[in-house]
Amino acid sequence: MKQNKLITGMKNTKIIFLMAAVIGFLFYSCNKEEEAPLDNTLASSVIGKYTGTLMSTTTNQSSPATLNVTLINDSLVTMHCLSNNFDSTWIVQLYQNNDSIMYCLTGEDFFAEYGHNRNNYDFCTNRQSGWTNNAWMNDGNCWGNMNQGWGNSNWAGTDQWNAWTNHMNTQHNQNDNHFGGFNPNMNSCIYKFSVQNSTHYFEVFEGVK
Repeated sequence: MKQNKLITGMKNTKIIFLMAAVIGFLFYSCNKEEEAPLDNTLASSVIGKYTGTLMSTTTNQSSPATLNVTLINDSLVTMHCLSNNFDSTWIVQLYQNNDSIMYCLTGEDFFAEYGHNRNNYDFCTNRQSGWTNNAWMNDGNCWGNMNQGWGNSNWAGTDQWNAWTNHMNTQHNQNDNHFGGFNPNMNSCIYKFSVQNSTHYFEVFEGVK
């Protein structure tokens, strides 16, 4: 009788272990699926590890550096730059600009840099011909309708189907700073990290993946 109970207990333990393993595998698979960007999105074109150099604008000295670009959603990524005595992380919104992908600060970082928040007239990917004034686009956290807002369309260009042009015209003033971009065809990236210590300067990363 004791032997039967022991065998039954061992079977139950194996079943419980097997069920736990299956549940764990499904949970891991679901998380990996949620983290993976869809093909042909802005994020899928730029995420990865970039290796290059970081140059200080105060000393003009360069040191080896890496930049890890990780996914948040299809048009929003985290950029983590690591080098000698430098470790900085930013979240940026991606914008299509013909063959390039540009980026801009988000949230409190955007407000701190430009003194205002983004409005709703912002979109991330270039619109196709045939869109109407009432058409809306949703691409991650970046969405909006036809160009409206406070920008001056004369200084940023007139191609309002271009996502970056629209962003510059609707979210920025003429003298606003921007900090680099991606060239997916070359797998390259440039980013100017703004540093404020006793003086204001930039740490400029250039690299490829």
